[in-house]
Parts: sequence; C-alpha cells; structure tokens
Amino acid sequence: MIKLILGRLDYQGIERGVTFRLSGNAKPLDGVPNAGLTPLGRALINRVFHELGINCDATHVTRLSDVLENCGFALPASVELTNNYDVGELRTSLYSAPIPTIEPLSTIIGLALASALRVNTEFYSDLWPRLTDALAQLKALGVDVAIHSSVFDPNRFYIFDEIVRRLIRVPRTDELRETTDFNSKVEVIGVSRRFIEYPARPFNLAEPREPKIDDDVVNAVEVLVRDLGGVATLKSLTDMLRSQDAVLKAITIGYMTYNPGDLTVRITTKALSLLKSLSHSGDVLEEGKPASGGSGESGWSSGGSG
Repeated sequence: MIKLILGRLDYQGIERGVTFRLSGNAKPLDGVPNAGLTPLGRALINRVFHELGINCDATHVTRLSDVLENCGFALPASVELTNNYDVGELRTSLYSAPIPTIEPLSTIIGLALASALRVNTEFYSDLWPRLTDALAQLKALGVDVAIHSSVFDPNRFYIFDEIVRRLIRVPRTDELRETTDFNSKVEVIGVSRRFIEYPARPFNLAEPREPKIDDDVVNAVEVLVRDLGGVATLKSLTDMLRSQDAVLKAITIGYMTYNPGDLTVRITTKALSLLKSLSHSGDVLEEGKPASGGSGESGWSSGGSG
C-alpha cells in the first residue's frame, strides 16, 4: 500500500518500518541505515538525478553511503549513516532514522531504503508528482510506503491507494463562524470515510547529524596544509601519504580540488573550516599569515579559492 499525507507531519503513516519522525513509539536509530543498493535501488536514485538534471551516476555504487559520498555536491545536507541495524527488526517495529525533510535527499533515501531493504518506509517528498513511475515500482514491492508532502497534484494522485490531507478552509469575510477551525480534522480519500477527527500528536523531527570523517582524510588535509602550504603536486602529496585513496576521498567530498592542467591539488575553504572545527587552527592557520612549514609565497588565498 502506498499512501500520501499532506500537511500533517503528526499523522503516523506506518506502524512498522523506518520513519523520519521521532515520535513516542519510534525507536531511534544511530543514523540512516546504510543499505546495500539493489539494481532497482540504483535505478530509482538515477531516476531522481535525471529528473533534477544532477550530473551524477549511481549505476555502479554498492551502498547508500557511496551515493552520499560520490554525489555529495548535489545533496544539500549531511547525513550520518549506520551499519548497526537488523533488517528483521526493522520489519517488526517502528524505527526513527535522521532523514532530513530536505530535497532531494529525503526522496533519495526513502526510495533507497524501501527498495533495498524491502521494509515499510515513511519519508518526505515534494518531488513525488515527477516520480510516479518510481512510486509504481515501490508499490509493486509489496511494502507499505507513506509519503509526507506539501504538494498535491490532482492529475497524478491515482498512483496512491490512500490520500490523507489536512482540511483547510479559507472563510469569506462575511462568514466567520466557529466551524472554521479544522485543526483536528483531516480528509481521507480512498476509503469509505471522508472526514475523521484526528487529534494532533506531539512529535519531533529526527534531525541529521554531521557524518564522521575518516582519519586518513583529515591527515591528508593536515599534510597538505601544514607541510605543503596548501598547494602541491598530486605526486608529492601522495608520496608523503603513501596512498592515493585519502586524496581521492578528500577531493570527492570537497576538501581539496584537483587541476589536471598542472597536476596540482589545492586546499579549499571547506577544509580550513574542518581544521578549525577540529581545533587544529592554532597549528596551521593564523590570521593573515601563511601556514607554518609552507613556502610563504603562494599564500592562503590561492589554496582556499580552489
């Protein structure tokens, strides 16, 4: 069953599975389940990218974390993932994961969890009118999917088995009566009843947390800043680190930029913010001065602007 819920985040759409709402009966997870992607899951993610014109490809990635790492430039929020979950338990109880209600991240994660784990999933999506083919795929999986949204398209709602929407009435100025208060009412389309009383439930949103950054990435950033002055050839940096993996990770997530013209890597302002947040700023950056150990002539502006 696939359900659309409009304007009522407090309305519980699933009884078991993974939700984004941190309600009283939901058990919190450490992060978003780092699901291993199936061919269908990768196809659904690429469908979202294609619809939005995002130049990123999930065809060959294996896990949800790979999508967030490789395509992080197009996803406007940080999400912490967890491998500490049991699919069998997700199918028998309600669990809250820190899925932000921010597009396209919420839609991508919702599609991935439902298709990869085959568990009931509740997520937020304002993109659903453009993805009815993807929703048809979820419907065919035999799991319950509840989509919260602020968008209602009467030409495309036939994909849903049930639609729940907050009843809103804009009264005429000459017809202000007590009956204009519909805060506790919703309209249900697709079942025998049309109007039901539904009191508001207290809830909080499961807010995302900053992801953990690999120590080898932090070390690569520190070496480039402290020992090489913020800019160096790719070979010199990889020789010092004895590995290219950390450099590639740092470039992918935006801590370094690579210039194929002169084969150099440069530090970015995002990396400087990272070092400052890790309390390394006293060692590698002083206001108006180059980094210690650097040549002093390239300056920080060239590395930071890359």
